[in-house]
Amino acid sequence: MDEAALREALVRACKVLYAVKAAGDGLGGHLSARLDDQRILIKPRPVGWWRLEPEDLIVIDFDGKRVDGPAGGRSAVREWPIHAQIYAERPDVQCVLHAHPVASTLMAALEIAVEPLDQDCASFAGRLPVLDNGAISISTPELGHEVARALGKGGALLLKNHGSIVVAADVAGVCVTAHRLEKVAETMLRAASLRKLPVMSPAAKAAVLRAREAVDSALRGGLDQERWQMMQDYHLGT
Repeated sequence: MDEAALREALVRACKVLYAVKAAGDGLGGHLSARLDDQRILIKPRPVGWWRLEPEDLIVIDFDGKRVDGPAGGRSAVREWPIHAQIYAERPDVQCVLHAHPVASTLMAALEIAVEPLDQDCASFAGRLPVLDNGAISISTPELGHEVARALGKGGALLLKNHGSIVVAADVAGVCVTAHRLEKVAETMLRAASLRKLPVMSPAAKAAVLRAREAVDSALRGGLDQERWQMMQDYHLGT
């Protein structure tokens, strides 16, 4: 995908992520894509998720400096180290999202662990690390490295009292995972309001996770592309 097509893809992704509440209130956070080993295409913080246009995206290097134009108020990306350090340490990652969605942020703050209550929950149970760094802004390379280390080889990380990070090999994977993560958090919060946690016994959890693991690896990529197309059709009318 060339840069022009990638800009279009990121704009569509930002609008869908906002529509499904995976971008929180739309007043913070950023979505990016790796252009190469030196440059990152990213949504600057001051530009809204829903009214974003391709030309609003900026290009920064791995030191957070804008390289496609002058730096200014509308090109601010305070937490660029999240993206730079993950790309530097994860060659498999091509797209990174950091946002402040309500349900998953609250779930992490309340220290609620995901149980495999449904298919989406099963995909995150035991695979959703939480980093407690005092809810500070990830604004230095050292803090970005801490995030990358906590993420490990996984696809999602919760920042306690702060927000979430989702990564994938493409835009579709990030959008689908972010959407599912927020749905899972809503499910767990609802469960916590109805029953004392944990709801499931260790044996029941293990049985569901064994069954889910058998199909996840075989179907994941194809399902992501299918779900991503459905999300665009529903929220963008295309």
